[in-house]
Amino acid sequence: MNRHPSRPTSSLAELQRRFQAYLLNPSANPPAAFRDDGRASGAQRAEVYAEAYRLRLVEALAADYPALRALLGENDFAHLGRTYAEAHPSRSASIRWFGRHLGRFLQDDSEYRERPELAELAAFEWALSEAFDAAEAPAVSPEALAALPAARWPDLRLRFHPALRRVKLRFNIPEVWQALNQKASPPPFEALDSPQTWIVWRSDLKLFFRNLNLSEAQAFDALYQGLHFAEVCEGLCDRLPAENVAATAAGFLAHWLTEGWIAAFEADPESSATN
Repeated sequence: MNRHPSRPTSSLAELQRRFQAYLLNPSANPPAAFRDDGRASGAQRAEVYAEAYRLRLVEALAADYPALRALLGENDFAHLGRTYAEAHPSRSASIRWFGRHLGRFLQDDSEYRERPELAELAAFEWALSEAFDAAEAPAVSPEALAALPAARWPDLRLRFHPALRRVKLRFNIPEVWQALNQKASPPPFEALDSPQTWIVWRSDLKLFFRNLNLSEAQAFDALYQGLHFAEVCEGLCDRLPAENVAATAAGFLAHWLTEGWIAAFEADPESSATN
């Protein structure tokens, strides 16, 4: 005779669902399964779990955005973290992705949108963390691309390395980030005359970043979107003398190869990627 019948699985699933709803919404009532124990009420005991969960989310954000945390200070960053968690509850089984919307949140939220430099700093830090965590892939050697016959260059397409990220910035964010990363007093934020394109990438487990001038940014964007080399050159004709376009575009490619940005290329729609 079974003296310990199991409880229906649905009861456990319902309890878990209600507990999760409570953690994600601090204003909700805790599940009745939290009982008084003589030292604290059921509600107080539930709040211990809820508070620990919120603190863990703030810790995760601090790990992804150390410069932003240093800039705001401990208390203001904790406030930001809690406000963000209410607007964007964690939807992934991995806490690694909890902070992916912070830049957009800072850009849109009424409390922070008057400080656009904060959203840009967050976007820059997220690009750094994504570049560091991205999958590895072999890089194309300069010799491999140089061996491509000249007749096939117009149809050339590139596939960039998975660890490469592009960020457009309107403030001196990298300068501020470097100071904060070195635990130094950061310079004041300064608005740039025009937005700048920055590339973030990883090489040998080290992170690098640099900005692109307007012509290089135009060529990079076009190739990143899958356009042919000939189409890139046509676009550059609006910015450069026609006789300089091909050599300039080829120079960009040579630089990108040296930095390990290109993971593969193909020279026509039917060909397979070549490494």
